[in-house]
Amino acid sequence: MLSQSEIDALLAGAIELDQKDGSETVNLAELINQTGAPKPEETKGKKITAYNFWSPDRFSKEQMRAVELVHEDLTERLTTSLPTFLRTTARPRLVHTEQGRFHDFIKDFPPNSLFHMLNLAPLPGQMVITLSPNISIMILEQRLGGKIEGASTERPLTEIDQSLLRGLVEHMIGDIKAAWSKVVNVEPTLEDSTTNQHWVQMVMGNERVMLLTFELQIQGVTGTMSMFIPFTTLKPIANVLNPHIWIAGRKSLQVDPSARQAAMASVSRVMLPIRVILGNASLSLREVVELQVGDVIQLDTGLRDQLVVLVSGKKQFTGKVGRSGNHLAVQVTGVIRDSSESQQED
Repeated sequence: MLSQSEIDALLAGAIELDQKDGSETVNLAELINQTGAPKPEETKGKKITAYNFWSPDRFSKEQMRAVELVHEDLTERLTTSLPTFLRTTARPRLVHTEQGRFHDFIKDFPPNSLFHMLNLAPLPGQMVITLSPNISIMILEQRLGGKIEGASTERPLTEIDQSLLRGLVEHMIGDIKAAWSKVVNVEPTLEDSTTNQHWVQMVMGNERVMLLTFELQIQGVTGTMSMFIPFTTLKPIANVLNPHIWIAGRKSLQVDPSARQAAMASVSRVMLPIRVILGNASLSLREVVELQVGDVIQLDTGLRDQLVVLVSGKKQFTGKVGRSGNHLAVQVTGVIRDSSESQQED
């Protein structure tokens, strides 16, 4: 094995090898450069970006742009809905997106940050939302109806503070659902809120995430709201994360004629009970008790009145009574619309 000094000498070109056939010696440093490694003068003027193999990008630029469009739509919805919750104007704006590992991002947040973990059912994993401490204090001020004199000081959040901030996230859930509706139907739910970064780190692990940073202005105070969306959450819908799909809306499902025909053939064999109401009558209890065989009860329908045909207990058709051979029959004369209107088709 070579020592460190011998390795340095080798790379500096101080070591030369003798050829077996008696030809000139070969400089190893020049030989390395000839086999493909670029010389310093060859890379001059070229921009070389280091690639992090530990945390590679998993989504294309188009997929990233689709997620950005979803959350740009979210900012427009929040601009309308947040003032009703905060009782003051709020202007969120998406300013930055980035990919990386969650543990690399979380260490940059102050220890008193409150993290909200949301499920986006039926997608797997959890999304994390957190607000910068200065904007959290301003939100608490607006919710409690007071006003902080001078510069607000950051402090640990009490249980009441955390409950009020959870209310903000719960207020945002409807807007998050609506913003994602053009890509996928999700049912967001707030699972937990905590200031314990170790617990959040344990839940998220070394998950690769997409970070979306929003600038939020409230009463002249500018802060940030950060969203972390795991790649495992977005992976099931990677094929629909396309800006064109978001702009055009989700494509309607194409009807398969053969599948529809098979379904109709299966449904057509279902047996349904049908009843015909000939009419109604009202009798007193005395009249009912005195009824005898052969008595006639007069109904409230005439000979030319339309009868009601019930299918599975629901009014569906109108008809008139008649005979078919040796059997009583009802001829369908119309379709009942909205249980009140009928369309005659004599």
